[in-house]
Amino acid sequence: MKPCDLVNMTRDPSNTTRNLEDFAGIASDWFWETDIHHRFTYLSGQIAQSLGISPDKMLGKCLLGLTTDDMSDQKWRAHIDDLDRRRPFRGLEFHITRDDGSIVWIKLNGEPTFDAEGQFTGYRGTGHDMTAEKLKIAQFEAANAALQLRNTQLDTAREALERSAHEDILTDVWNRRAFERDIHDLLECTDRNAGLIQIDLDQFKWVNDTLGHPAGDTVLKTAAARIKAATHHLGTTYRVGGDEFIIILCDHVTEHRAILLGHDITNAMATPIPLGHHSVRIGVSVGVAVAEGADTTAADLIRQADAALYEAKEKGRNAVCAASAALRRRLETYTWIAADLPHAIERDELVPYFQPQCDLLTGKIIGVEALVRWHHPEKGIVFPHQFLKVSAELALCDQIDRQMLIKGFAAVDRLSRLGIAIPSLSINTSQARLLDPRLLTDVGCIWTNPNCSLSLELLETISFDDCCDANQLTHNLNRLRAMGVQIEMDDFGSARASITGLLKVGPDRLKIDKHLVQEVVGCPEKRTLIRTILDLAQGLNIACIAEGAEDEHALTMLRDLGCTQVQGYAITHPLTEAELAVFLRRNQLATLAEIRAAKRETAGPLDLPQSA
Repeated sequence: MKPCDLVNMTRDPSNTTRNLEDFAGIASDWFWETDIHHRFTYLSGQIAQSLGISPDKMLGKCLLGLTTDDMSDQKWRAHIDDLDRRRPFRGLEFHITRDDGSIVWIKLNGEPTFDAEGQFTGYRGTGHDMTAEKLKIAQFEAANAALQLRNTQLDTAREALERSAHEDILTDVWNRRAFERDIHDLLECTDRNAGLIQIDLDQFKWVNDTLGHPAGDTVLKTAAARIKAATHHLGTTYRVGGDEFIIILCDHVTEHRAILLGHDITNAMATPIPLGHHSVRIGVSVGVAVAEGADTTAADLIRQADAALYEAKEKGRNAVCAASAALRRRLETYTWIAADLPHAIERDELVPYFQPQCDLLTGKIIGVEALVRWHHPEKGIVFPHQFLKVSAELALCDQIDRQMLIKGFAAVDRLSRLGIAIPSLSINTSQARLLDPRLLTDVGCIWTNPNCSLSLELLETISFDDCCDANQLTHNLNRLRAMGVQIEMDDFGSARASITGLLKVGPDRLKIDKHLVQEVVGCPEKRTLIRTILDLAQGLNIACIAEGAEDEHALTMLRDLGCTQVQGYAITHPLTEAELAVFLRRNQLATLAEIRAAKRETAGPLDLPQSA
């Protein structure tokens, strides 16, 4: 093309072109025209101001030759197809490089043109500088990308934080917080067929105390790895306490399969754990509970697994126990007792029953022991073995002991006014009561009968070694002795009999455990043990009384062994205050035969099913 042709292109004398030029002078966009070869033949003057591009750079050139866009792009393939088919186009975006090297973005709209005979003559249309828009879009996209990146980073950090908050750092299994998070959805996500396996490590405290905490940490990490490996895909492992683990079973588990898994875990833990120059064998106690029925809640399942674990420990540890029907019934009993007992204390439903204590040589009553009974308004008499463990867990023992002291001496005083003397009153006393700041004041205010001595019976399991207030406990015992209170050690010969504890307490009297006494007739070993206790007590100048004597043969055997103070069904069952008054009035008790006669007279419908 010659230069003169370019001039002709820009100075087209046609009316159409002049009209475009006139309109372009007031328009914000610019106008263009092309020939049949799609070469620009007209560009309005606004293009220089709008784009900063000389029209000469574009006139006579095809659009495809001006841009550096990729012509293989789908956008350009569609545009070329439009041109070939003489179709209008809208919103064609492309960029051109200015003389200074900067980029300008252009958007074109075009319509095909035809002459009077309908022959295609080219395209004409408008152009728009969209560089600023593109910049804003790019800035927005960059900001949006940065925001998305930030959100992704925050999500990653949040997930890492949540994971760290729910992971046990030492053992690399989930922790209690994770368990509490997951347990809420346990039954819902498994169609009511879910289970728990609760695990305690046996002898772990010994490892920590003897070999040190680093050894304990090694045991915990090894135990967690073995438990997790034994569980495989059947459930999720959590460490919920020092040496406590729980497995949630969500794979439609059966009780049989859960028990087998429990045994797999005990077998896995049977292999000794190497600890440097040492190795230890750590057993496990395992409790299993599987949901049965739609009414089982997660809280129910936890209680059942916990109770099954307790039963496994009672069996001697390193055992697997499932929540049986009998265990569930005991849990139901525990639940209503835990709910009702605090109100029972408030409603004054706890009352003392009195079991007389007899001297076998004289046949005289030497005192009575006050035994707590719960008069439940709906369930009748509830015996202490059913609720005392619950009372300890609810920290109610001191309140119960205080009520028995008050009510016991109130009964003694009433009987005294009737001319019925009681030589001594024994009250069971828990460790919590011994540490109660009110104890010394209560004894001073309540024990005002000079004709009735007071004995406080301490459970053998009260330990000075484990008690964090051992000095206070010793101080209170010494103050009580100074007030004239007799100290007895109850249930001696059961549980963890400790000669050291006996020497620390220094009791005035030992109560030989009823489980030994009940077998004194038929078991030579128990007779030997009772004789040993009597010899020990005599050597320490401590009196003895046998509790739980059930028949005349037991009384005879105890007397032959040298134990002359007894209580139990052989004398009489525990009595209400009214029954005690009748018993004592009818018996001046010169001989043992009269004691047994009195027992028969007060028996019958008033006879209770068991001793304390």
